Amino acid sequence: MQSDNEILRPKAGVRVLFVALYLAGSLLIWVHLPFGIPDRLKDWIAPIYNVLGLLCLTDLFLERIVLGSDSVRIVTGFRSQTIPRADIDGVTWAAGCGASFILRGGKSVRLPSVGRAPQGLTNTIRAWLKRTEAGW
Repeated sequence: MQSDNEILRPKAGVRVLFVALYLAGSLLIWVHLPFGIPDRLKDWIAPIYNVLGLLCLTDLFLERIVLGSDSVRIVTGFRSQTIPRADIDGVTWAAGCGASFILRGGKSVRLPSVGRAPQGLTNTIRAWLKRTEAGW
């Protein structure tokens, strides 16, 4: 990676919190099932919780937006997408909907939250768009 890239990802505190919640939930399920669920179902519920929790944690640790000098790379949901800066017309957000890129053809691309509020993420990306606009 180049040194002029800016990487937006969930903060370390958020990651630690989610790991702690996952471990606490896993331990509690192995010790006692809540809501009166019979213990005989523990052999099914605990492994399913562990697998789904690990998938969510993996996604949390991989999720990021990389703002480069000529493109943006969005990594989320075990997928990666690179969008050239020239194709981006703007960025917008709406309450309850999150932030998204508006591309030149009118298409929109939803952005992952990466631990930021939609308005804050939009402001960060607008600043990046203005910085990279000088070269166009």
